[in-house]
Amino acid sequence: MEETDEVVTQKKSSLLNNLIKVVLPLGLGIAIIYYLISKIDPSQLWEILKDANWGILLFSLLFGLLGNTIRGYRWALFITPLGYSPKISNLNYAIYGGYAVNFALPRAGEIWRCGVIAKEDNIPFSKLFGTMILDRIFDTITVAIISLVAFLFNMQFFLTQLEQNQTTFNTISGIFKSPLLYLAIGAAIITTYIVFRFFKENVIVRKIKGFLSSIASDLKAIWKMNTKGRVFLYTIGIWGSYFCYFYITFFAFDFTADLGITAGLIAFALSSISMGVPSNGGLGPWQIAVIASLSLYGVDKLHATAFATGVFAVQSIWVIICGLFGIAMLALKKQKK
Repeated sequence: MEETDEVVTQKKSSLLNNLIKVVLPLGLGIAIIYYLISKIDPSQLWEILKDANWGILLFSLLFGLLGNTIRGYRWALFITPLGYSPKISNLNYAIYGGYAVNFALPRAGEIWRCGVIAKEDNIPFSKLFGTMILDRIFDTITVAIISLVAFLFNMQFFLTQLEQNQTTFNTISGIFKSPLLYLAIGAAIITTYIVFRFFKENVIVRKIKGFLSSIASDLKAIWKMNTKGRVFLYTIGIWGSYFCYFYITFFAFDFTADLGITAGLIAFALSSISMGVPSNGGLGPWQIAVIASLSLYGVDKLHATAFATGVFAVQSIWVIICGLFGIAMLALKKQKK
């Protein structure tokens, strides 16, 4: 009887955790979207979207697929030094499918694609997870560089904006001057040290240390690979494609067509940073970032919201279609074995 109660409790706990993981991000995204469009007449949004050049919007989608495809080739470069030779097609299908999975469960796509390749190509999951972390590290560094370049190209513009908006300046300044920020960072570092120093025999701590040690060893092997130049070129190809994927959409609307490439770079940088927020495919944070970026360049809220809504909808549908295609192809391959 006690075992039955324990199983029921575990199932309830698991169900609750899954609901939290799915419902909270989705609810937050929907709440943000509702806030953004609650005071806007839907018919006005539709009038703007109806006048957009949908041919250009559809053309931009090719670059999103290109970027994700190049990502598959870069992932193969990370895996090969570990002694495995996965099929490029499997990697690409897994990446397509992973982005679609992220719409159902934020951040689950990365785990899912590692699990799929582990089964398809008989590669240990821990090895693949390490390469996925490296993949994300490269992305983080690239987004940081893009953001820095965007800021440097628009430094005077941002300084002028901050001077004109004293409240924003005071808020940003207050965050970095607050002792709470540094106390929190210090507390996190000290807590981590104490856990790994004095509880190193704990089962969970030992597993974490073993996992991190395995990843560190794999990263060293990857660092010694002879294809660093190709990794660099593929990274440029990935993010160059993603930028075209986003910036080309500017030319589908009259009010963004003449903003210029620097405005596109700023909007792209902020929208890329927003994707770091756990949400269903960027729902909510992405729109906020894009609307804020366009507002800096004089686009009114109605038109900026229409742009963000239209572009996000088209690109999301495309990501889901490509993802379902990838999942279907992996399933067909599995049936043929």
